[in-house]
Formats: sequence, C-alpha cells, structure tokens
Amino acid sequence: MKTAKMNGQKKILIWLLAGLTCTSLFSCSKDLDQNPEQQIPTDEVFTSGPTALSALYGVYSRSQRPEVFGGQTQVIADFMADNSTYVGSSMSDINNFIASPTSSIISDMWRIHFDAIMGANAVVDKVPGIKDASFTATDRKMYVAEAKFMRAILYFDLLNLFSQPYQVSQGGAPGIPVVTASFDGTITYPARGTVNDVQAQIEKDLLDALPDLSDTFSDPMLARGRATKGAANALLSRLYLYREQWDKAAQYAKAVLDAPYYKLAGDYAFYDGNTREDVFSIQNTDTDPGNNGLAAYYRPTGVGGNGSCPFSPELIQAFSAEANDKRFAMSDEGTAANLEKRRFTLKFPDVTPAKDNVPMIRVTEMYLNRAEALAATAGVNQESIDLMNALRVRAGLTTWSINTFATGDELITAILNERRKELCFEGHRRMDVLRRGQSLRANDPEKKAGADRVILPIPQREIDLSPSLKGHQNPGY
Repeated sequence: MKTAKMNGQKKILIWLLAGLTCTSLFSCSKDLDQNPEQQIPTDEVFTSGPTALSALYGVYSRSQRPEVFGGQTQVIADFMADNSTYVGSSMSDINNFIASPTSSIISDMWRIHFDAIMGANAVVDKVPGIKDASFTATDRKMYVAEAKFMRAILYFDLLNLFSQPYQVSQGGAPGIPVVTASFDGTITYPARGTVNDVQAQIEKDLLDALPDLSDTFSDPMLARGRATKGAANALLSRLYLYREQWDKAAQYAKAVLDAPYYKLAGDYAFYDGNTREDVFSIQNTDTDPGNNGLAAYYRPTGVGGNGSCPFSPELIQAFSAEANDKRFAMSDEGTAANLEKRRFTLKFPDVTPAKDNVPMIRVTEMYLNRAEALAATAGVNQESIDLMNALRVRAGLTTWSINTFATGDELITAILNERRKELCFEGHRRMDVLRRGQSLRANDPEKKAGADRVILPIPQREIDLSPSLKGHQNPGY
C-alpha cells in the first residue's frame, strides 16, 4: 500500500468522515449547535455521546443517496439482468454493457459509497476514545457495531457491482480496495486484493458487530432503519449464500426467522410500512429532498415517473406461468420512456418526493435463503417445501409437496424462480443469476459470471489517482 501526506493537513473535515448532512430519520439533533459540515473538524465532532450519534446518523444519511442505497444500484441490478427492460437514456451504456470507465454515474457510485464508508470508519475509530462520563459503554459499543454493519453492507454492495462473484476462481478474482482506518491526513492507495479478502472483512465486521447491536428499537423507524442483530444475521446469511457456505447461510437465516421481531406479512401491504416483514430498510420521508428514488425509474411517465424500467418480457412470462399470482397484481400499465405501453411495478408509488422506504433486507429473503441452502445440501426436503409454501400461499398459489420435485436441482430451480418473483425490483436479480452460472440475458448466453463487462469498470479517475490501481482495470474496459 502506498501513502502520501497532505501538506498542512491538521484537521479532517467531517464530510470526508461522517457525512453529517442528515435527513428525515437520521436528522441531526436539534440540541446540537453545529457549524456547516464543511467547517466541522473531527476534534469537534467526536466529543460526546450526542455528537457521536450524529456522526453515526451521518453514515445512514449518506447511504440514502441515490448513488448508494437510494435506488440507482438496485435499478441497475435488475436491468443488467432480466427483470426489467431499461428504455431510458442516462444509463443505457450500463444496460448495453458498453459503459465507459469515465462514466460520471459509475464514478459517483464509487465515490459516494466510499464517502459513507469513511464515515463509518471514523465512528469505529473515534467513538471509543470520547471522554464523556454520560456516554454509556453500551451505547459506545452499539454505535461502533452499527458503523461496522454499515461498512459491511456498503462494501458488500460495491463488491457486487465491481467484482466477479465468488463462483469465479472461488473468490480469487480481483476485489475492491478496502480501507478500515479513519482518515488522518495521510492519503493511502490500497490495492484491490481478492473477492475473498473483501468478503472476509465483511464477515469480520458483521461477526464483530453482532454482540453489541441492539435487538430492536421501540420506534418502528429505528427498528427497521438502524442496524440490529437481525440485520447482521440476515446479511451474514446472504453473504454465506453467495459464497455457497450452505450450512451457515441456513443457520443465520434461521436466527432471523426465530427472532420475535420479524414475521412474514400476511399480504403485500407492508411496503413502506416498517412492519415485522422488514429487517433493514433505508428510511425516507416527506422531508427527504430529491425525486430520483426507486419510483422515478419504476413508475410510468403519466404519474410523474420517468418510465425507464418497466417489466421485462421474461419477468412477465415467469409470472404468467401460474395464474392469479398476487405479486403480479401489484403492477399496472402506463407509458414508458420510449412511449410504449408497458407494465410497471406498484411496489414504490411515491415519485415526488421520493419518500418510499428502500427494502434492503426483508424476512421473505430469509425464507428463500434457508430453503435454497437446505436444498443445496439435502436435496428435496420437507423444510424447504414448507418455507416455500408459506410464500406461495401468500401469493395465492397452490402449495408444493415433497413429491412435486424429482431432484434437488429441480427444487432449487423452483426456489430461484420464486426468489425472482418475490424480490423483483429490489436489487437481487443480477447476483442471483451470476452466482448460479446463468446468463444475465436470455438472448446472450455469454453474459455469465467471469465474462467481460458483466461487472462495472473501476472509475478511470480512481485509476489515474491511485498508483495501486494502475494496470488493474476490470477486463474488457
């Protein structure tokens, strides 16, 4: 790792560290008489329990940005695969697998993810040393644990965008740079390492965080919008599922399913509701600025959306295989960006302001994770069947029996199809297709894991600035 010292750097501005521009749920405390973020050095931020909490909320706030978890990355994950057909213009290069390393959209995704990561690093490093007698040890540990969770989920998202899945070289493919120290004025240039290296750090952060995270919070917005033990267990389940560590994927999914704070909703009215269906969501309200959330892409032009991401024909076909699927009923028709009449999801109706919560982890996913993991190790088994039947009954479909499938592979294929229909438009499809060795596009069998351009290019700006990244661009760019 190469380093360089910034001349005259004596104070570190908070926008590099904690993103203290807070909105909605994570608004800065009114009791704090704070300067504008550009003027707050770290020695003034980490001075008390309340300022530490504001810094932590700043990490959550940065993650609300469209370029992070506010919608853009989820939209890309569905249209790079086969759930939606991108008919807009601003991201057509990504959709057509011809994105340039100089793309400002890709560069912003990278940069703002790392802004939030650096904020998390600051909380992890600085909070333990705060001298405030009223700042309890429990809260100190919890804030650090929440920051570690956020760092983990941010790295998880970046890795999935910019690196090949674990299934390519068993995690030996190039990963992304990992920085876990807070910024002290010395610019470092970490190398990419491997996918295994990054996932090991994600796993470490989540396991370290688990003992100190809260079980839940009394306020539903906090219970679903802040990191909890359930959120960490759920993300560990997803991590292990992606790595084909089936026993652990099933184990950590069960930890969520067994917790009293989560329950499969009886219908599909839970979106944006902060119910027990939600494990972790990005919280948005009327006071959040902007109109570039999920609804902007997923609603037609006639109701204020840009109409750029309607259902793909393949997704419509998947739903059409069984009549009267209630999940398909959560859609309507409208005018797309290309002026065609197309079908659109109703999961995210609020265009302006973009106040729909973003579902990052739902309890439904834990049903799917555990069912798939058990089927991968035990083949056709009753528990996987039971887990899937809970979802199918809610969807208004007939149940399966142990005799419905002749082989474990048939069951897994069916589980993945249910996963597609349950989690469509929530950002899962691309990685589910890649990790299972399938093609992202039905009409292009070459778009599989390991192929050029199924992952995004490292931004050219980062390569130009970092000696450690020169010569390490993703193949094909």
